[in-house]
Amino acid sequence: MNTELTPTVNSNPIQIGKILCVSTIVAILLGVGLGFVFLKNQQFAIGEQIRKTERKIQQIHAENEVLLAKVTELTSRPALQARVKSGYITVVNITSDKIARLTPPVQATEDGILRTAFNEASRQ
Repeated sequence: MNTELTPTVNSNPIQIGKILCVSTIVAILLGVGLGFVFLKNQQFAIGEQIRKTERKIQQIHAENEVLLAKVTELTSRPALQARVKSGYITVVNITSDKIARLTPPVQATEDGILRTAFNEASRQ
């Protein structure tokens, strides 16, 4: 007969390996989910900034077109003539001594044709 008494232990062993494996997978999935949400929020914020910048660019282009139309209107011949008539602008004749020339004035040839461009090959 066996005289040793071994107590019977009714225990429910906790499997640490399975718990660590599952908790690691859950932590990775949570990290990936949070990263995805962060990137989507960042994309949305950058998209809003881009839309705001594009609206500003369109607004500036529209203002530029208005200013170009105003410049064209103010520099048109009728507008300038009206300013001359009102005395806002005075027109004076320019005398030949006030004109600065880089080259001597071109003289007409004996046949009456004024040649502003001269080709050395045609001289011979």
